[in-house]
Amino acid sequence: MGRVLGIFRVDKVCLYLDDDENVENQEDEADLIETILRYIETPQYLRKTLFPRMEELRFAGILPPLRTPHHPLRNERNKPGDVREGVVVKSGDGKSRLNIGLPATGILEEELEEKTRVTVKLGEKLNGDQRHVELVDEKEVGEYWGFKVIRSNSIDQSLSKERGTYSIGTSRYGQNLYEAVKGIKSDEAEGITISFGGPYRGLYEICEEQGVDPDTLFDVMINVIPEQGTATVRTEEALMATLAVLNIMLRR
Repeated sequence: MGRVLGIFRVDKVCLYLDDDENVENQEDEADLIETILRYIETPQYLRKTLFPRMEELRFAGILPPLRTPHHPLRNERNKPGDVREGVVVKSGDGKSRLNIGLPATGILEEELEEKTRVTVKLGEKLNGDQRHVELVDEKEVGEYWGFKVIRSNSIDQSLSKERGTYSIGTSRYGQNLYEAVKGIKSDEAEGITISFGGPYRGLYEICEEQGVDPDTLFDVMINVIPEQGTATVRTEEALMATLAVLNIMLRR
C-alpha cells in the first residue's frame, strides 16, 4: 500500500477506526499499519535512528523501496542546493548535527531536539567531514516529497481533520466514475480526499454504525470497479484501482 501511495503522489493518509466487531483490537491493528507506513515512507538511511528494534518491523526488510524523490541513493542529490531528508543526531552550542545519508555530517545553525526529522537544503562543505545545511519547507521543494500518516477515531473525525475541496467516497453502490470527474473539474478542486471502507464493511455501513450521514461527508460516492468479478474488493485493491483511474481521467 505504501508503494501505491507513493506512485500516485498521495500527500496524507488517515487511518480511521470503523468500530467493526470482527476486529478484536482496532487500536493495535491501526498501530501496526501506521508503524509500517511510517517506516516505508522514511528514507532508508534514517530508519535505524528513527525506528528502534520492534517485533512489528521484524520482516520490514522485505518491503520494496519507495524510491520517491526524497529517497535518493548515496550518489544522488549530493550537490549544493539539492534537498534531502535528515535527522538530528546531536544538538548543542547553537548547532545541530544531522545524518543526511551522505559521508558528511550536516551542520544546522540552530539547536533542534534529537531525532527530529527535517527537510534540508545542502550547502557547501565545511572543514572535515561536515556540510552546512539549512531548513527548507517541503512544500517549496517542487517535487513529490512523500506522505504523512495521521489517525482518527471515526470516518467523520478523519474528514474533519483532512478534507480536500472535493470529497469522494468509494462503494460498490456508488455512481458512475465519470460523474465524479465532471464534478471535480467543474468545481476546480484544489485538493481531493478519497475515503475507503474497511475489510468487513463498506462506507455506507460504517457511516450507519457511527451515526453519520454519508451525504454530508462526501460530495459524491463512486464505484470505480463496476461489475466486479469477485464477491469483495480489498481496500488495497480499491486504493490502487481508484487512484489509477482518477489519475488518468483528471488529466484528459
